[in-house]
Amino acid sequence: MTSATPRRGLLSLVERRPKLTLLMAVLVGLAATAIFQNLPREGRKLALTPVVETVLEDPGSPRAGAADPDVTIVVFTDYQCSVCKATAPALMQLLADDKKVQVIFKDWPILGEASTLAARTALAAHRQGKYLAFHSALMAAPTRLDADHIRRIALSVGIDVDQLAANEKTYAAEIDAQLTRHANQAFSLGLRGTPSYLVGPHLIEGGLNEARLAQAVARARASGPPRAPTAP
Repeated sequence: MTSATPRRGLLSLVERRPKLTLLMAVLVGLAATAIFQNLPREGRKLALTPVVETVLEDPGSPRAGAADPDVTIVVFTDYQCSVCKATAPALMQLLADDKKVQVIFKDWPILGEASTLAARTALAAHRQGKYLAFHSALMAAPTRLDADHIRRIALSVGIDVDQLAANEKTYAAEIDAQLTRHANQAFSLGLRGTPSYLVGPHLIEGGLNEARLAQAVARARASGPPRAPTAP
């Protein structure tokens, strides 16, 4: 991708500095959110480059839906992003209705410390097999989050909060590394904010309601998954 080339020096630095990566993501996200449009563009079609392969094949990113999908959707989200919250139900409804779709969730906390705490807690909940329930509950919560609110949400979906706290400590380094990878993937794709989707080969920035999401899935089915670049 042409957008990845000028970012190489930045990525080399942030890959060595996970905390710096998250800080950079917050700053980029705050700037992008101020101008980000609620309605998506049609998106651009991506080839199966090493960047796209990394996004699709990251084993630590939570997944839901079909084990053998005909359409894979990758979604970058922040739990305090109002557009993410408004459009999350459409994605959950798609998962319920379409048994040939798989969704890969990329927690990308760009709106401050509470976003980062929520993302870390969600990935800890993933160790209990509770990611999707917790993700949905966080998206349904009011935009402003704090530690107590996040804990209450965890309790509300049946998460063992003692085990959750233990997982947050035990897997702290793994979780931070996962968030770093998500941030690096977002930077490499040239994303400007949340939510952003990769629906099949089509990269779409902005919220997708049910109608726009259905259109995107139909278009992905017609075009197939990302393919390797054609040799010149």
